[in-house]
Amino acid sequence: MIRSMRIATRLGASFMALLALLFIVAAVSLSRLENLRSVTQEIVDVRVRLVTLSHEADHHAQMAAHHLLQLLQTDDREQRIPLYTMMDREITEFDRVVMEIGEKGLSKKGVDKLDMLNESRLGYDRLFQITVETIEVNGVEDAREHFKTQTELALNALLQETAALSSQQQQDMQSDLKILRQAETNARSMIIVLSAIALLIGAAFSWIIAGSIVRPLHEAVAIAESIAAGDLSHTIPKSSADEMGKLLSSLGAMQDSIANREEKILKLAYEDTLTGLPNRTRFLEIFSGLSSSNSGMVAVLDINRFAMINNALGYAVGDLILHGLASRLISSELHPTLMARLWGDKFAFLLDGADHQAAGEFAYSVIAALQLPVLLSGQNLDVGGSLGIALYPRDGTDPSVLLRRAEAASHFAKRRHLAFAYASDIGDEADHEQLSLIGEMREAMDNREFVIHYQPKLHLSDDTINGAEALLRWNHPVRGKVPPGQFIPFAEQTGFIREITPWIIARVIEDASEWQRKGLTIIPSVNLSTLDLLDKGLLFYVGGLLERHGLEPGRLCFEITESALMEEPELALKHLNELSALGIKLSIDDFGSGHASLAYLKILPVNELKIDREFVTSVATLPKNAAIVRSTILLCHELGLTVVAEGAETDEELAWLKRNHCDIVQGYGIARPMANDELIEWMSAFNSRNG
Repeated sequence: MIRSMRIATRLGASFMALLALLFIVAAVSLSRLENLRSVTQEIVDVRVRLVTLSHEADHHAQMAAHHLLQLLQTDDREQRIPLYTMMDREITEFDRVVMEIGEKGLSKKGVDKLDMLNESRLGYDRLFQITVETIEVNGVEDAREHFKTQTELALNALLQETAALSSQQQQDMQSDLKILRQAETNARSMIIVLSAIALLIGAAFSWIIAGSIVRPLHEAVAIAESIAAGDLSHTIPKSSADEMGKLLSSLGAMQDSIANREEKILKLAYEDTLTGLPNRTRFLEIFSGLSSSNSGMVAVLDINRFAMINNALGYAVGDLILHGLASRLISSELHPTLMARLWGDKFAFLLDGADHQAAGEFAYSVIAALQLPVLLSGQNLDVGGSLGIALYPRDGTDPSVLLRRAEAASHFAKRRHLAFAYASDIGDEADHEQLSLIGEMREAMDNREFVIHYQPKLHLSDDTINGAEALLRWNHPVRGKVPPGQFIPFAEQTGFIREITPWIIARVIEDASEWQRKGLTIIPSVNLSTLDLLDKGLLFYVGGLLERHGLEPGRLCFEITESALMEEPELALKHLNELSALGIKLSIDDFGSGHASLAYLKILPVNELKIDREFVTSVATLPKNAAIVRSTILLCHELGLTVVAEGAETDEELAWLKRNHCDIVQGYGIARPMANDELIEWMSAFNSRNG
């Protein structure tokens, strides 16, 4: 009942109850005080008055006796007359006082004493009259005798009764005072008892009311603290209709709201909103929870041509395709331990317990699930994918490392148009020293630790140097000369090559413009990576440098590897056509080491082709190498391309290449790479020697 009342009502009721108790205590106290006042008034009005009257009666009786004694001593009649008058006045006053005493409320003993006093008064009056008459008739002597024998006895009896009445009144007054003191004590005790009862009742009310407020308040505090600590499982007690009930209801609503928000936050933190699959964070978390003794597979799927779809049809279409592919993979017969969307067009799979063969079979199943085209707005879109597979514990045990290695393997498979590739196929990850070198490359470029070396190219028909390949070298202040193979591949992987290549191009164009002013006919070649070739700003950057330094575009050559052409063939071909239209020479580097090279030869706007050193080495002694190089030279000449053989190191190789009409040769058999100043001196000596 109390819990159903509002707090304000409870406090008001408690306050009114306390006021009522105080009123009762005050009323009882006033009643007792009024009784005490009445008793006191009675004592003052009656008892004290009776005592006073008794004393007056005794006084008047004694004065009357005194006047009588004077009268008995006075022989002269004239002198006795005033004494008679005074004696009569005292007797009259005595009678009046006794009458007034009789009118007051006397106790039973007081009434008895008054009756005895009246009897003594009657006896004394009779004998007093006789004594007076004797004085007047027989003389004073006889009157004295009569007084001594009779009247004095009556007078003494009267005085005794008067004193007894006075004493009785004093006793009655003492009795009343005792009653008054007892009443005062009783009143004080009752007030104390009532006050204690009121205090206890008030304390009980306060405890009950406080408990009805504090207990739910403590519950509310406990709930609030549990919510603040992140525990949202606290059961909210049933709410009453008062303010605390509303507070608990509000806390319950807040707890539910926070729980809903946390659920949404967790969903956003662990779930991909587009596909409903777990995201990268959730994938790694679940993977980390597996037993460390397990073995299995982590695979990353990279959707092919997805960037082209986004660029051509828009991101909304791309999202629909990803959603459709995710639904297809979920409903397929793959049944991986876990499937997630990492980001963009990349999906991850976890297959716990899988070995090398099971991983391969799973990869083929994923590719097969992607073979059917995606139907979108009545249009079939062909999508495929490349998988990278990392096996644990062989390729590592850390989830992040395995996922990173699987991603690297998927990129490897995509570049080579493979269905899938294992992480073990692409070698080990960079060691700590290599990673630290990557972090130092930017500083090296700012501190001019990078230098350009040129390897001369020999024109076999006239034994002249007409070109040189620009090669980057790193003079590290601590490590010394760092081989290009230790930092160039990682610069390409990290994208830092986008900053290195423009720096190289600027330095090469600056050197080539100097050669042009000196009348030297040297065409430098600069290698372009995949990221460089796909850079839309490359044409504007190179064109601006050529114009600034006044270098003819035909005095610059860019070398492109086949792998750079395969990342995004259409965009790469577009940029090559733009560079060719500008007048820059183009060369295909490492010909023969890639795939589908012949198909590219008929469409690429290139000027020369470089045969990879793998075929040039031992070309004079290995018939198969000789057949490949000879057929390549014939093919290039039929297509109007200049042929460059790289890696020639022996006189036999140089002689064979010259007999088979190779156009240009470069390699240690001609000269090692050298700085710009050394190149000019070397060329001067070479031309003098062969002039």
